Amino acid sequence: MASTSRWKKLLGALALVFSNVAIAAPSITPLFFQVDYQGKTAWVLGSFHVGKADFYPLPTQIDQAFKHASALVLEADVQDPHMSLWVQQYGMHPLKADIETQKMLDDYCQPLAICQQLAQFSPWLQSVQISMLRLASMGLSPQFGVEQQLLNLKGNKPLLQLETAKGQLQMLAAFDETTQWAMVRDSIQAPATDIQALVTAWQRGDRHTIAKLTQEQLQAQGGEVMLDKMLWQRNRQMAQRLQQLLQQQPKPLFVAVGSAHLAGAHNLLDYLQQAGAQVRNCWQTSCDISADGSALLPEKMNITPQ
Repeated sequence: MASTSRWKKLLGALALVFSNVAIAAPSITPLFFQVDYQGKTAWVLGSFHVGKADFYPLPTQIDQAFKHASALVLEADVQDPHMSLWVQQYGMHPLKADIETQKMLDDYCQPLAICQQLAQFSPWLQSVQISMLRLASMGLSPQFGVEQQLLNLKGNKPLLQLETAKGQLQMLAAFDETTQWAMVRDSIQAPATDIQALVTAWQRGDRHTIAKLTQEQLQAQGGEVMLDKMLWQRNRQMAQRLQQLLQQQPKPLFVAVGSAHLAGAHNLLDYLQQAGAQVRNCWQTSCDISADGSALLPEKMNITPQ
């Protein structure tokens, strides 16, 4: 049985099933918003879950928002000590692939000598593993994902969740066999050009391109049903959870969620606005981030990779 450490690394890239990766750039302006709701504030950063050391530093106003926040809010805590048990519960149910998919799998896994390893996993978990291997070959790692870097810096800040890691695994395991094998095929076939296009979109905070590429990927895997379950329903639920957290916390929150949740139809920010929140794009309108309430210029965030 694999070690707990191995499972943590594996699930650290869980969201890659529906959200691609970013390659570093000298200067970036990722999606970054201020949300004001019933007198409370949250700063919301569009993240990528894997990366490289030279993603960093991030802009100064992101750094300052993080410093002034009372708590860090993530989609889920991938460092949960129960992660390996949940992986075994929801991800260790192998199924027989159709002829086309098995041929594709064999062509991919035999040169890497990992066919036996993949065969013990549920198809959805095979897709995650394959995505991780492809990303690793590009020099990308969960170690340098935005969430992990924020966790490295959070100190005594409480860690709050919009979802749970267990709930995310349950959702993936609930997809039917056909959809799970489509996820496997997509993880093998995803064009490098699409990855690079998403890289550029993340660097520029290009919501339109992020939404377009994400929608195309999810529709290829499972049509509008996949879009609804992986994005739209979760966006609505995360917005409701964030409203609750804002009502409970006396001071501002710093929120990091996958960039796809902030782009396209039925995104997280839309649901917050429908509930009465005011949303500001911090690259277009001054956001009240510094200690005295004045706006900060987008310089650099002093994150030292661990």
